[in-house]
Amino acid sequence: MLRALFTLCLLGHFSFAQTIQQCKYRFDNYLNFRGSLNNRVQFQNDVIYILDDKGKKEIAIYANEIELFARFLINNPFSKQEQLIKFKGVKKLSKAKCDSISDKITDKKNKNKYENKLPLSGYRIAIDPGHTAVTLTEALIEQKFLYFRKDSINHPYDTIKIFESSLAFNTAQLLQKMLEEQGAKVLLSRSKENYNSFNCTYSQWVTNHKTRILDSLKNAKVLPVIKYNKFIKQNEHDLFWDFFRDFELTNRAKVMNEFYPHLSVVIHYNVDEKNEPWKQITKKNFTMAFIGGAFTGDNLDKYENKVHFLRLLLTDQLNQSEKLAALTVTNFNKNLEIPIASQFDATYLKDNCLFTGSPGVFSRNLNLCRSVNSPLVYGESLYQDNERECEALMKMDITYKDLNTNDRLLSVAKSYYDAVFKFIKK
Repeated sequence: MLRALFTLCLLGHFSFAQTIQQCKYRFDNYLNFRGSLNNRVQFQNDVIYILDDKGKKEIAIYANEIELFARFLINNPFSKQEQLIKFKGVKKLSKAKCDSISDKITDKKNKNKYENKLPLSGYRIAIDPGHTAVTLTEALIEQKFLYFRKDSINHPYDTIKIFESSLAFNTAQLLQKMLEEQGAKVLLSRSKENYNSFNCTYSQWVTNHKTRILDSLKNAKVLPVIKYNKFIKQNEHDLFWDFFRDFELTNRAKVMNEFYPHLSVVIHYNVDEKNEPWKQITKKNFTMAFIGGAFTGDNLDKYENKVHFLRLLLTDQLNQSEKLAALTVTNFNKNLEIPIASQFDATYLKDNCLFTGSPGVFSRNLNLCRSVNSPLVYGESLYQDNERECEALMKMDITYKDLNTNDRLLSVAKSYYDAVFKFIKK
């Protein structure tokens, strides 16, 4: 018992002794988007029920089972999580069964604090650099780039050309070096700036893997024949948006989760939504970060989302994510000198997110925020199309640890690093 408590103290980021009241707090403050889950989740004194779309009780987690399920969901792959929850259903597990399950849990998030003298030794940190496109051909499909003349009258050759994938990957490499110097083990979800998590470009995936993957999904009865016939004939643009984007994001989460990270950093760069189609500069610039949550009722129609929902409900990953994200936003604000966004500074913040209470931190129901199994920060440090940022981001005029970069990307990486370091040491 003492050893178990010592392990939890060393780990620091996961508190398994959760109560119904703590779960209800997470439900109200992070997970229940504007009451849309009120008919799908019920809290009673000693049990939490998940209901199907007809109001029938489908899953029950009793108060004395919360700690067990929290530990299990954190320390097992998704397939085993789903298997246990389907087995569980609404029945109350006996003490003997709970003990049997508990004995089989290997604490994958455990660490040896004294592995060596470096302060981050023993910690595993996953980094996801957003997007993949670094050529105009693929960027036109993914739609994550800027390409325009800043001032066609006064500066006819002043062309802005920015690929978000390149910015995110460069930042991830900088952050990786900073963290590894302090002893952390770091995983990048993709190995090159133009690669996805399948270790190839999107065009290469279409040429070499599309048919095989679609055939496999159809044969496994995961992909209906009607959708298979549609996808197999689609052009690259339509296939990306109808199938590949979500399929690849699910694989990113899988790659990260197989690493069993103690925490995860998802790196993105933002644009001014009111500046669409982003063929000119904007004066606006805000910084913000997302964490998981903001589920809607129809999200729980898919069983895989029920599993993710239960992990976020029963563990303290959302509480820890808010702390990590708050530290990150504070650093963005300080190091980049960019104002922190409120929920009224973008339509998607007002209409699609829940404000967590920490300035600039919002619960948002994004794929990675929902499916990555660790505390995480999904950072949106600055607006690429800002009148000053767009030119600064195009420069590659400094070198850090043999990496060509610029001052803005280095400041963003340093902001993530300081947040991660402070979060872990706390």
